Amino acid sequence: MTTRSQRVALVTGAGSGICAEVARGLAGRNMRLVLLDKDPEAVHRVADELGDRLACDPLVVDVTDARALESALTSLPDDCRPEVLVNGVGGDTRGRPLTELTEADLQTAVAHNLSSVFNTTRLCAPAMIAAGWGRIVNLASVAGRTYTRFSNAAYVAAKAGVIGFTKQCAFELAPHGITVNAVAHGVIGTERIREAWQDKPAQWTADRVSHIPAGRFGTVAEAAGIVCHLCDEDSGYTTGTVIDVNGGLHI
Repeated sequence: MTTRSQRVALVTGAGSGICAEVARGLAGRNMRLVLLDKDPEAVHRVADELGDRLACDPLVVDVTDARALESALTSLPDDCRPEVLVNGVGGDTRGRPLTELTEADLQTAVAHNLSSVFNTTRLCAPAMIAAGWGRIVNLASVAGRTYTRFSNAAYVAAKAGVIGFTKQCAFELAPHGITVNAVAHGVIGTERIREAWQDKPAQWTADRVSHIPAGRFGTVAEAAGIVCHLCDEDSGYTTGTVIDVNGGLHI
């Protein structure tokens, strides 16, 4: 088993928001980072910030392109293969009723939120099995736990799939010293969410915030903190869980 200071963590969607903050947090826990994002400018900005905590150059890949993702991950040198994986790509801020959705909407939601998690996990798991240690954290959503006022049925279905996938992987990988957990965030005040809501009427926003018992958005730091904990050494007996970080939106 390698020591804590040698752990390599791969974070997808690391160019912004919750996952950029997760990357910072894991760097602060003495992990070496592999950053992955489809936005080259954003991911290199985070890479510049982390400096010598990087295990390799950032991977500029769209995780919905399964072939490109497999090429990027299988090309990693042995000393850059992750023992920690944070699957953070996904999201959908389009609040549309079922009757306005098409099958293409479902396919898009699955590609971004579920297929990406499936492919990244299956590609990273063999090295973790060989090492006899691993941490996988999938970003689900409160939407996958219940229903949503903030998105749509296609997104709910995809995030519910992430939760089911998490539980099956936890069962299969536990004998190899690998934990697999999901974090189901509620409404987090990322730049993306604030941009999506900024043109909405004030009453529209107030109505949705009123349904959150905490009465506010979560912060990016609050969203990232539990993810980082699940990546650490002392979370080894926690697996197959879904941890809710939602201000009481779903209890």
